[in-house]
Amino acid sequence: MERKNSKINIKKYIMIKVLLVEDSVRKLKDLRSIIDSIPEKVEFEIAHDTTTAKRFMAGIKFDLMILDLCLPTRTGDDPSPENGKDLLIEIGKSLRLNKPFHIIGLTEYKEYIEKYSKVFDNFLWALLEYSDSHSDWSDAVKTKIEYLVSSKREILNPSMVPFQFDLAIVTALRDPELTSILRLPANWEKITIPGDPSEYYKGIFQNEDNKVTVVCSASLQMGMVSSALQTGKMIRNFRPKIIAMTGIAGGVEKKGNLGDIICTELSFDYGSGKIKTIKETEDSKFEPDYKPIPLKPDLLELMKNIETSRKYLNDIKSNWPADSPEFELKLRVGPLATGAGVIENKKIIEDITAHSRKLTGIDMETYGVFYAAENSTKPKP
Repeated sequence: MERKNSKINIKKYIMIKVLLVEDSVRKLKDLRSIIDSIPEKVEFEIAHDTTTAKRFMAGIKFDLMILDLCLPTRTGDDPSPENGKDLLIEIGKSLRLNKPFHIIGLTEYKEYIEKYSKVFDNFLWALLEYSDSHSDWSDAVKTKIEYLVSSKREILNPSMVPFQFDLAIVTALRDPELTSILRLPANWEKITIPGDPSEYYKGIFQNEDNKVTVVCSASLQMGMVSSALQTGKMIRNFRPKIIAMTGIAGGVEKKGNLGDIICTELSFDYGSGKIKTIKETEDSKFEPDYKPIPLKPDLLELMKNIETSRKYLNDIKSNWPADSPEFELKLRVGPLATGAGVIENKKIIEDITAHSRKLTGIDMETYGVFYAAENSTKPKP
């Protein structure tokens, strides 16, 4: 049942709009039969004359217009093929009308095919001969609608969109985390997306050898849920090759010094598991069931090379704009635990470390970023 509902939800977005400009009840019935045979949703409007057709096109952008050549100007007027021809020409010239993406002409009179085909040919549209005796015209119309549905499906499929940015950066807080990123030289430009309360900034990190296009944004609040949502929006809106999170994490005693850089090799939610009641004492017991997500191997290898070679680390410390610790700055690559709250309890940290002995730090957001990226639509960062 759920599978069926999911399929319907997907189809409702693959919708094309068709304008049927036709004054014949018989031909309209045949056209509606074709539309009804298409599994995806095809929304259509009917205009019985050219004046009504122009009124529709003034307000709606149609994917396809099926135009009967012989039409009245208004309901009650005599139909004429000149009216269909004039409408086609006006669509091509008018700035007031929304031009349909595709147009198919129909007529049941062979003499009109010969006389008016050139008008359609000039716009690379087709004028088809309607007939009750063969299905050539209806097969062509159905093929065109199916093509438009397929094209729209590809456009709406996120996996068809290539990477647009080299790097996306998510931060948990606007200040000091996002503001620190925006102090980096990148010629930042603010971006707003209609309907989205988040603010985004795009720029370019550049030196003599490389150029990296970057976009960054802060989550609306702290925590895994917010970071996962913000990461999903960043991926959907900007399609980055790499997505990263910068921020402040709590360290683990004897696993580093204040100011060290932590790179997450393995991310997990330390609150994932089951709370059981011990019958004898009625005490509760937590049984963890972590589902860790690893860093991509190529990025992990890059980070480990920096960790061992100390490339960039001395420059970061010497160029730091504020007071820096006296000890040597290090990059520490290892597991990082994420949870719902800030921990100031040694026993809880010891319990987490017992299940991840190489734990390097604890925060509230990283697993949300990893989970959103790992389960995003293709192309995945």
